[in-house]
Formats: sequence, C-alpha cells, structure tokens
Amino acid sequence: MRSIRHVIGTLAVVTALGSGLTACGPEEDKAADTSAGASATAKPSQAGKGDKGAKGDGKHDDQEGELDCGKPPTLPAGIKMIQVGLHRDASVIETFEAKPKCTPNDWIYHGDESQTPKAYKLPANVKGELAMGPGKHKQVNRDELSKHIDGCLRNDYNVVKEPFSCHGNVYEITLNAKGDEVKTMRERWSV
Repeated sequence: MRSIRHVIGTLAVVTALGSGLTACGPEEDKAADTSAGASATAKPSQAGKGDKGAKGDGKHDDQEGELDCGKPPTLPAGIKMIQVGLHRDASVIETFEAKPKCTPNDWIYHGDESQTPKAYKLPANVKGELAMGPGKHKQVNRDELSKHIDGCLRNDYNVVKEPFSCHGNVYEITLNAKGDEVKTMRERWSV
C-alpha cells in the first residue's frame, strides 16, 4: 500500500511541477510594440512569418525574422563593386553591378543578374589582388587573376587552391578615365 501512495504522491508532485514550468515560457517584449514601425531591437519571435523587405534595405533578408544591419555601406569615390558573370578570355570580363544586401552576417554584395551585363577590358597591366581571408590579399598578374576568375565561375577547385578560395565573384574595381578598362581589381572576401 505504501508504494502505491508513494507513486501517486510522486506523480502529483511531477504534474504540479510540470504545469508550473510550462507557464514560465518567455514573454513577448511589450515595449517593442509601442510604435507603429518595427523596432531595431525586435526579437526574431516578434517578426512576422515570411516577412520580406526590399533587397538592400538594411532591415530584412529573404529569411524569416528581422535584421538590422544599419545604414548601407557607401563606397569610396572611384571604387565600383561588381560581380563577374562571364569571362571568355583574359582580356574581357562581363559584370553586373553589385549592391549591398543585409544578411545575418552583416552587409554582403550581390550582382543584379536581371540587368544587362557590362563588359570591361582587362589589360595586361591590371593590378589584381586576390583575397586570402579577412583583410588579407595577395597581388597577382592578369593571368593569375584570369585563371582564378575562371576557376570560381566554373566552381573548379582544382584551379582555385589554398590559400585562395571563391567568394561569390565579387570585386572592387577602379576604371580608366573612359570607364571601359579596369585599372585595379580586388577580390572581395566574405564568409
């Protein structure tokens, strides 16, 4: 008899504790809903399911939840951000203008492939730099740069070897006075 009372008593205690624990879940932050606009510190649980913002608006990504990357970055004068879309030979690249987009890892650049690509000459004396990690670059000549671009466009990791890797084919470039020839081309490193 004693063991049945002990089991029933234990079940009563477990049930009481279990119901108390389920009532202690996280509460929604009422302060975040005080204005009509979204709060910069809104918690992911407060964002609407499937809520999507405009590309590059600094507030949303194509994923669930709200992101706040802050103000989009601005490039220094003379620098253009591009994504290489096609590379037929060493002397010409076809590119898309790359715009900043807010992601969980901060701002990243993507080319708008719905636009018509722009062709630029890649002269023999172009000053190329390939990313080797955050803040690390190695100067390369046009042939090495061209080989790297081709390898990344084809996802050919027999061509692109350590210490290099592919980072979405996004580059910072400067152009000649006419705007048709690349003077410098620096690979943009990203995670």
